[in-house]
Amino acid sequence: MFGPLYHLQDSQERLVALREARRVLRPGGVLLASALSRLYPVFEAIAADDTDPAEAEAEFLSAGRYRNPSSDPRLFTTSYFHRPDELADEVRQAGFVLRRLAAGSGALKLLVPDLGERLDDPAQAARLLDLMRLVEAEPSLLGMSQNIVAIATKPGRP
Repeated sequence: MFGPLYHLQDSQERLVALREARRVLRPGGVLLASALSRLYPVFEAIAADDTDPAEAEAEFLSAGRYRNPSSDPRLFTTSYFHRPDELADEVRQAGFVLRRLAAGSGALKLLVPDLGERLDDPAQAARLLDLMRLVEAEPSLLGMSQNIVAIATKPGRP
């Protein structure tokens, strides 16, 4: 589920989508569900030196809902942003056994300004990815990732 949870702003709608995923999986089947991190846009603003706080940002942080105010396709789409613990709770409420949360992209995009160039070099790419694997499931860092991935299973034997 790489996409649906971003676009469903109501928690009950997200639970319906997760329960449908559970319904179609066989017992023991694996769910990978990606969510947008609520904290990532704050870190992205800091990295871009856009640190002028706004009331809208405070509201976004408390509710996690972003609405494209003008429907301008050049702006980010209307979306929902999760906190890591909230994603874990929704996955469990939908009847899955949560195995772990992992950073979908980690903080590389924020911390490495020349990321594209470094990923083009196979040796540097391997080193960066090795380092990110070391911290991809660290709870204190999950919110710094643009995406958070829940890895869960449907109860029962295959």
